[in-house]
Amino acid sequence: MNKAKSVIAVGATLLGCVTFGGVAGAAPNPPSDRQAPLPAATCSDYGSVIVTADTLRIRAGKGTNYDILKTVKKGDKLSCYPVETGGRYSACGVTNANGWIPIDFRGDISWDGYVASACVKDA
Repeated sequence: MNKAKSVIAVGATLLGCVTFGGVAGAAPNPPSDRQAPLPAATCSDYGSVIVTADTLRIRAGKGTNYDILKTVKKGDKLSCYPVETGGRYSACGVTNANGWIPIDFRGDISWDGYVASACVKDA
């Protein structure tokens, strides 16, 4: 009977570790080198960003899998809204990034597409 209780206690302990994420005493959120770097631009309010890439695609959504709506060139100034997270990408010297900036390229004060935040800078 005592052996059965011991097995149940050990099983419950192991289940608790698996269910609640790890070994007792382990750091709850260990640092990771796989986290995305901060975006190059944030467009903290409705404002502008400047394209730093030779060419940059404005996409229909927050990810490289979305349709290309327009292509812009280095030095172009774009009206923008604050950065958002989205699909991960590697571009403009940044890997594992996920910052996307909503862009208003029609000038109607509504977002029309998104650009990778790593490929622009705040104006």
